[in-house]
Amino acid sequence: MALPEVLVHDLQSAGYYPQLTQGILADSLFDEPVLAHFVHIDTHVDIESIHRHVTAFVLTETRLLLAHVDDDPNVAPGSKPRAVTSSEDIELSRLGTVMVGRTFADPAAYIPGDKPVEVSLTMSWGASRRIEAFPETCGDPDCTADHGYGGSIFSEDVMLRVSAEAEGQSAVDRIAEFAGKLRAAVFHARLRSRR
Repeated sequence: MALPEVLVHDLQSAGYYPQLTQGILADSLFDEPVLAHFVHIDTHVDIESIHRHVTAFVLTETRLLLAHVDDDPNVAPGSKPRAVTSSEDIELSRLGTVMVGRTFADPAAYIPGDKPVEVSLTMSWGASRRIEAFPETCGDPDCTADHGYGGSIFSEDVMLRVSAEAEGQSAVDRIAEFAGKLRAAVFHARLRSRR
């Protein structure tokens, strides 16, 4: 399947194994048209190495497709690089949360149509959960009794943050547009599933 030109352009611009990512997407779309997309490149630097990662978020009429390409961390020093890929598709009606956060530079001067300088997109569909545990206390600072543990379980499968300062305003505009289309598609999918 041929991918839309704008998606191919964004994968090429990301510059991280674009042909590989295109192949994963083409194999996963099953001839469904692409309604919207967002390509996110992420680089982590530590003392010994640089790790790159690209994720393509692709919205179709029925699902959200995620294609990931990562550097293989298990490559022996001096050998050719390898990439690890994965793809996942989530039915739109299964997306439990599509939360969009926006940051505006001068809220007192806001007028309708002003663009945010940062957008965060959190999506959850129950694929993974995060547990935050902490020791319980009774409130007495001198108490040494074991009161067990408390905690919370969070379902947060994907959290993406894009800022004008780091990625540029055009990237913020693109994620805002993608998030709006995704939320609308999820809303309509839920309506259809209730009928």
